[in-house]
Amino acid sequence: MPNNRFWVLGASDPEMELIEKLLIKCKEAVVYATAEDGKRVHPGNAYRCPVPSVPENSTVYAVECIDELPEGWIRIDHHRPGDPGYGRPPEDFFAASSVGQVLAELDRFGVTDRLSAADIIEAIHAAAADHCLAAAYRGECPGVDPDALMRWRVATRAAFQGRSPEELLADVERARAALREAPSIDLGAGTSVRDMRDTFVPELPEAAVRDGVAYLGVVADRDGRRKVVLGGHTTPETVRAFMADWAPSQGLVNVYGDPARGFAGGYLPPHDAPARAETGTN
Repeated sequence: MPNNRFWVLGASDPEMELIEKLLIKCKEAVVYATAEDGKRVHPGNAYRCPVPSVPENSTVYAVECIDELPEGWIRIDHHRPGDPGYGRPPEDFFAASSVGQVLAELDRFGVTDRLSAADIIEAIHAAAADHCLAAAYRGECPGVDPDALMRWRVATRAAFQGRSPEELLADVERARAALREAPSIDLGAGTSVRDMRDTFVPELPEAAVRDGVAYLGVVADRDGRRKVVLGGHTTPETVRAFMADWAPSQGLVNVYGDPARGFAGGYLPPHDAPARAETGTN
């Protein structure tokens, strides 16, 4: 019997593809958030898109998209202050992650019996990797084996990118070498990170968390906005130093971050130098 639930999905990435797969297996109605041009949103405009039309009296979930939700809509997210999963520590990774929030709702409606044990294991890995990868690799996510997570992440990222695991691992090794050669930069409060702002290296986030290194990089959103990101093996103190001291001192705007999850970033003013190529970070 059809239900009146609609799930509006944001930008495509491995976690969102898994969320969509789980929803379809549970026979839920899925629509994509779209930009003004009718194309599916990307990370740069997922929260600046129009509110889609849905049937009246529907229960609507917005998964990592749309800034201000219509009254009664439910947000599934963990990126921004006020999101259900924002600021939650590694031990709460599953409940905090978007895929975990989706599964909690599906379980509440009694439809998760349509999912296999393999589906649940994949969801656990996706939740740990997306919410707090560095902490998961350190063994801080209950029930997650770091070695199994590492193997899963290589396989799924390679598949998402349409190449072999061996090719991806070769990029990881090149990124590890680049990190070893990169200069350090002081963020304040006694914290320093590797400065990768002038270097593009594929798989930089994966290399950094494997080696226990934090870094700064420059990435470009698809809409052309450029930002400096803090990623890799960070600590809450590193994130706070970036947000409170370093980013303002560099003139970055719209600074964001989550000390519990270990990421931060801030946008460069329009007159600054051109961005380096996308590094795949938050």
